[in-house]
Amino acid sequence: MKKNCENSKRVSIVTGASSGLGREIAKLLCEKGHIVYVVARRKNLLENLKKECSEFKGKIKPLAGDLTSASFREKIVSQVLRESGKIDYLINNAGFGKLTSFENTDIKDIEGMYALNVIAGEHLTQLALPIMKKRKRGKIVNIASVVAFVPPAYFSVYNATKAAVFNFSKSLSYELVDSGVSVSVLFPARMNTPFWVVAFKCKGLKGKKHATCAANWSKNSVAPTRVARYLIRKLDSQNLVLLPGFLPKFYYYVVSHIPFLNSLVMKFVVGPKTKKTLGI
Repeated sequence: MKKNCENSKRVSIVTGASSGLGREIAKLLCEKGHIVYVVARRKNLLENLKKECSEFKGKIKPLAGDLTSASFREKIVSQVLRESGKIDYLINNAGFGKLTSFENTDIKDIEGMYALNVIAGEHLTQLALPIMKKRKRGKIVNIASVVAFVPPAYFSVYNATKAAVFNFSKSLSYELVDSGVSVSVLFPARMNTPFWVVAFKCKGLKGKKHATCAANWSKNSVAPTRVARYLIRKLDSQNLVLLPGFLPKFYYYVVSHIPFLNSLVMKFVVGPKTKKTLGI
């Protein structure tokens, strides 16, 4: 009876689930009764998430490893299929960015951003699609960012990876017409998450001073829980573009469609503010 009950549960994979948006998405899915395979490098944080959700209707199953490894990505999908027999939702959330001038961006960071932000999600999608198409049901959600269509200065490589996520998803959606499988792309604006501690160095600061600066940078940003709740509400939407809140809608429908306004905002508002914060 227990096995039959588990077979009836929705099965989801959420990458980048150790903190921030991914963690909040995984919690909400588990609360709704999903079996959630959570993926990240930090096993201890995934185990903490499992304990936190132990009283929910669903179940958290940690899978710790490096998503830039193709063999680990293959292991994820094979384990999910072996244990659960299906994938209902694949949420490609894992990613990182470096906020700095392009000329000062280390080549390892450039390669790393493409490996995690673009290739990892595309490969997982490729691995999950056959079982989804065979069942004629499934949903792929790729997490992009408003920078995909309004790219600010000092974030050039990250911007490019998120634009790649958008265009990949759009093209794939055309291939999947009438397959029963759909694709959506989520475009959050700046969120208050640990992402920013890794993303940039405030004026060369280190330790607690840097953490404080990063916190100040993101203090007026939207809470990841709010974005996660929006996504859960839209989880079965057939819409390609998902815009969680006023700012993403404003950037998408207004700023991105008015080149002069786009340039004005990015060159004379966002750019100088970022440059001052970085101490460049």
